[in-house]
Amino acid sequence: MKAWGHLGTGPKEFSLPHAIAMDSRGRLYIADRNNVRVQVYDQGGRLLDSWENILVPWGFWITAEDEIWICGSSPSTWDPHPDYPEAPLGCPPKDQLFMCLDVRGKVRQLWTLPKGVDNKERPGDLNWVHALALDSKGNIYAGDIIGKRAQKFVRKGR
Repeated sequence: MKAWGHLGTGPKEFSLPHAIAMDSRGRLYIADRNNVRVQVYDQGGRLLDSWENILVPWGFWITAEDEIWICGSSPSTWDPHPDYPEAPLGCPPKDQLFMCLDVRGKVRQLWTLPKGVDNKERPGDLNWVHALALDSKGNIYAGDIIGKRAQKFVRKGR
């Protein structure tokens, strides 16, 4: 068994790692949520890259072509929201994001979706999207934890 990292904000440190995924070359992508970054490692634990302040990452999907899809929200402040005093980030998030990056961390696509109102979510709203998957046509399937549902988003003009 191999392990690395501990609580912190520096390289090879994590604050609430939320998801991990591997591309076709064996690189590991770790959603370091509270540090608002994605850290990229080889399987031996060597840090290869760090993509910072592009989004608060919650979940991954990597396509066969090594497109790295991430769901999350725009970076937020560290001020707790009065409705969520236990939350380590400013809550609730102001939006929900789907972001596609290449293996170098260059943003290829960005979708901003409305953050649903708790217990009043409408179709197309997401409320703490934490999971995503893409089918062979590029449609996005997303699961949100507060909305308690999965939705399909059809990509047009691909």
